[in-house]
Amino acid sequence: MSLFPLPGRVLGRATALACAVLVLEHVLAPQVFAGSPANELDTSLYPRKAAEIRAMLQLLAPDRNVGANVQNAYIGRLKQYRYICGVPYEDIQWDNQLAVLAQKAALVCAKLNKMTHTPEKPAGMSDEDYDLAKKGAGQSNLFQGRVHPVSCVDGWMDDSDDKNIDRVGHRRWCLNPGMLKTAFGTEGGFAAMHAHDHSRQSVPDWDFVACPARGYMPAELFGKRQAWSVSPNMGKYAPPKKDGVQVSIKPANEKCEPAGAALKLDYFNVENGGFGSGAAIIFRPEGLNLAADARYLVEITGLANKNGQPATIRYLVHFINLQKVPDSPESSVIYTTYLQNRFKAAKGLSDKVEQLEALNGLAEDKFLSLADPAVATAVRTSLAELLKDPALRKEQEAAQRYKIIADFEQKAGKKKDKLVQAALGYRDLAEAFKGTRAGQRAAEDFERLKKAAQ
Repeated sequence: MSLFPLPGRVLGRATALACAVLVLEHVLAPQVFAGSPANELDTSLYPRKAAEIRAMLQLLAPDRNVGANVQNAYIGRLKQYRYICGVPYEDIQWDNQLAVLAQKAALVCAKLNKMTHTPEKPAGMSDEDYDLAKKGAGQSNLFQGRVHPVSCVDGWMDDSDDKNIDRVGHRRWCLNPGMLKTAFGTEGGFAAMHAHDHSRQSVPDWDFVACPARGYMPAELFGKRQAWSVSPNMGKYAPPKKDGVQVSIKPANEKCEPAGAALKLDYFNVENGGFGSGAAIIFRPEGLNLAADARYLVEITGLANKNGQPATIRYLVHFINLQKVPDSPESSVIYTTYLQNRFKAAKGLSDKVEQLEALNGLAEDKFLSLADPAVATAVRTSLAELLKDPALRKEQEAAQRYKIIADFEQKAGKKKDKLVQAALGYRDLAEAFKGTRAGQRAAEDFERLKKAAQ
């Protein structure tokens, strides 16, 4: 499994629609309380089991959900980080109006050839576009470089360069519990994520948001020189003060007991600006070990609750290598719930061709074999019923042939002779399967490749 996939090509709008339905129970991490050492079954230290995390991150991977396009590659990566850090993730929505603001923000940065949240008006830009760009830039995370969505989100979550470590503001916006809507835009080597949304009406109770996350933390999603950050819930805590807060990070043994001296911090700050949910305590340890099963006990003292009483935050970070986490009954439950919801969504489609495409997508899902066998049986039975209809059998054959050609085109890259072969394949498919959905897509792809070759 790769947590860093690039977008690929997928078949069918209905498959995308069905994949969009992911109704898994979300549980915010409970507060960590001081007490006797706990083992890894203690949910106060480990909100989720490692196999659950591995399964969910695979299902949320940017090359899967709702089609492999830019929007969903971005949303998928953001969901992975939000899931790991224990903030609402399932229903994060792409908003088209916010997308306009993000796109204009990226555009103005490209025209000015710099990142700025307060852009001056570039020569030649209309007043209307500038107003949108200025508003978008002031409400967005900005990025310069390789503007693939995964790279952008990873960069915003890192946020540990000299210009950003004092506030890790991009990260705090990405992990804002109150976020519900967002969008992403690119222009040239610049990208923008609309980040200032607080429209979630009901935010589950939470105590603090930590990155790296408490409990099991995939080392694949964190770097040795990245800052650590903790954002207390400002509905429960008084604003922290830099001269009063102290942070300790100690190595821990298998019993989650301290097993060495506290790591030296080479950076520390407390920032009470309005990024994300509010205040953040930011620190970075020296000598961090990201090897699998490296454990650290974090203790933050010098805090106060809203009543002025002393408060302490304690939690465990246990780094894991997801490649070494085996599947288990816990991961099977995750796969089963996910696929059951996709199956229910597919069966609910009134258009039989879309239903066929959605069920085909389920039948080909690599995680079907890891779920309850009853799910695969239900998928096969439903497909067999649909394929009793000759018109749907023709749609099925067309879809299968289209997938072969689409895969061939993807592998062709920029090789002109291969792209010509793909174009001819699309043309022949369109002629042989007129009236089918895949035939129509093939006709459109033929015209696309023909135009590109001119």
